[in-house]
Amino acid sequence: MASVTYTQQDRIARIHMNLPSHRVDAQARRELNAALLQYKADNDAWMAVISSEGANFAFGSDDGASSSQRERFSLWAGGFVEVWKPTICAIQGQCRGEGLAIALGCDLRIADESASFTTDYTGGANEPDVLAAWLLNLVGAAKTFEMLWLNHTHNVADAQNIGLVNRRVIKGPIKALPPENGRFPMEVMDDTLTSPAGDAITAAVKFAEELLLYAPVTRNFQKETALRSIGVPFHYAQTLELGPNPYASQDRIEGTRAFVENRRPAWTNR
Repeated sequence: MASVTYTQQDRIARIHMNLPSHRVDAQARRELNAALLQYKADNDAWMAVISSEGANFAFGSDDGASSSQRERFSLWAGGFVEVWKPTICAIQGQCRGEGLAIALGCDLRIADESASFTTDYTGGANEPDVLAAWLLNLVGAAKTFEMLWLNHTHNVADAQNIGLVNRRVIKGPIKALPPENGRFPMEVMDDTLTSPAGDAITAAVKFAEELLLYAPVTRNFQKETALRSIGVPFHYAQTLELGPNPYASQDRIEGTRAFVENRRPAWTNR
């Protein structure tokens, strides 16, 4: 029986899947959907890391457990939960089919050297075609059709080259965060992340911690604006005013004050 756990580590929600067969079944879909809804409602969690137990992230679907066609469509890959807080997916091993759909539903993907990506789209009557929609926005039409029609498997290097993976994980010491008693530097992040074992989960959590150094109200505003502008004419999209204005937020005042006082800001997400 699959299970999905929701825990919180500082401001990071940890959504962890345990899929004994490395396949997503009806119960896993329900529990993943519930975890995503919990994250959406959890005001104390500003970032989420989604991960999976074992050598593989997930390589398909398993409908041994009863589920209706309607439920498959509404809860496929955990269902789409509209949340403007960031989500990061930590990927190892095979990421295929419905597992790939879960990864594509996240904002960022962190993958270790063992990761590989395949659509495995069968076109079955009960298989929602969410892969095409997500891939088109991420990697463009040509690569989308190549992945769907040829079912080509991309290793982590290829996946990063086409924009499917944001950061690759290699073995190495974890980069220390800036000291709390001083201003943190605005640095360009590397294309690779490091963890002692070279695993994606450790690296993804550290990546989330680094992103938490920056104002959460701005991240949320940028995510909502970017996603709601998809398919909208540019002249209209650039006038969208969604969510709290980061320039009029308490965090903007705190950021300015912290810069003057040469210290790390204490964000409130307000």
